[in-house]
Amino acid sequence: MAGGGNSAVHAWASAPDFCPPHYTRVQDGPNGPIYACDFQGAIAVTVDGMPFARTWWSIGGDAVTEFSAAAKTRLGSWDSRFDDDFAAWLATRPFPTDSSN
Repeated sequence: MAGGGNSAVHAWASAPDFCPPHYTRVQDGPNGPIYACDFQGAIAVTVDGMPFARTWWSIGGDAVTEFSAAAKTRLGSWDSRFDDDFAAWLATRPFPTDSSN
């Protein structure tokens, strides 16, 4: 990963603002919703100055990588767990209705 425009940065996860929606859990609390993320942090990788991938990790050893469109094009094949989990989560969401009618 040597070279200009290549870097990696870590950030702690914080639901709901910095946690993928399909890995965010919410429960009722005494003063409103309490949010939790399935992961404790994320490492974002930039290649040639462009976002490449973000790996979400947990202390328990689980990890999942969110690949950018550019990374997918460049790699040709990748671990699709992040995308598969998102698609499964979307399938459980209520279908939006048009309230303008």
